[in-house]
Amino acid sequence: MSGPAAAGAARGDNRPAAPPRDRRRSAAAWRREALLFPYLLVAPAMLVLAVIFLYPLGYSLWLSFHSLNLNRPWQGTVWVGLENYQEILTDPGFYESLWRTAYWTVGSLVGELALAFVAALVLNQTFPGRAIARAVILIPWAVPTVLVAIVFSTMFNAQGIVNELLFEAGLISDYIPWLSSTDWAMPTLIFAHVWKSFPFLTIMLLAGLQSIPKDLYEAASIDGAGPWHRFVHVTLPGLRSVMVIAVLLSVIFSLKGIDFPYIMTFGGPADSTKVIAFDAFHTAFHQYSFGLASAIATVLTIITAIVSYAYLRLRGSE
Repeated sequence: MSGPAAAGAARGDNRPAAPPRDRRRSAAAWRREALLFPYLLVAPAMLVLAVIFLYPLGYSLWLSFHSLNLNRPWQGTVWVGLENYQEILTDPGFYESLWRTAYWTVGSLVGELALAFVAALVLNQTFPGRAIARAVILIPWAVPTVLVAIVFSTMFNAQGIVNELLFEAGLISDYIPWLSSTDWAMPTLIFAHVWKSFPFLTIMLLAGLQSIPKDLYEAASIDGAGPWHRFVHVTLPGLRSVMVIAVLLSVIFSLKGIDFPYIMTFGGPADSTKVIAFDAFHTAFHQYSFGLASAIATVLTIITAIVSYAYLRLRGSE
């Protein structure tokens, strides 16, 4: 015998010889590589995410503390500290936009959820042509938002088909200026937005309905529960997790949406549809005040984060 085995025999030690140091080092290196491998796989995606998301977010936050107005390009980018935020928070128009944003968001959320709930419950039933109906209901969501806004602008024009139909049906005595009235402009935009967005929530709720075990409904029926009690005590609790995500996405999409206010009314009439997101866009690309626009966008981001966090905490405490 020779080597580690002979040395062990000479000491009277019958324990097996330890593996060579190079083999132990290889095993340790393999474990390190196994730990690092998942991170290496997601590294390209995280890099892309950082470039397209974190960098613009960070640059917008940095720019919100500066003055950059392309109407005065010779001034360049000037540090102004909190002046942009001070201008926003002392402007009465900002709080009016905040109220209109809340109106727009809550109105869209209620309309989308109500319509999506009904559609999901219907599509969850068995009837001839159900597969076709499930495909057709996705059409509004698949149509580009710009096209939807243009079509609804034409339909709700003062001389459009909506007024024609309502007048012929005897429901109105005079044509309604849907998009040029401060009373009707925002509800019209909400209606268009709901029609465009509710299919997305419908699919989410439909997936949630199909995940509820049929045994629960059968057990509830055996216990004498009617349709309403089965809906309240089986369907709604089964959709709780899906509802949390659906509500959160609807709120976020509404808060950041400028498509319908921009295309259908351009924030009018008399700023009655000027939400915060549109205000940021208009400040940047029509007044060319990018520092102030970045501050408005930052405030909107903070509001979105606060609303989302408060909603998740509220749902988590129930």
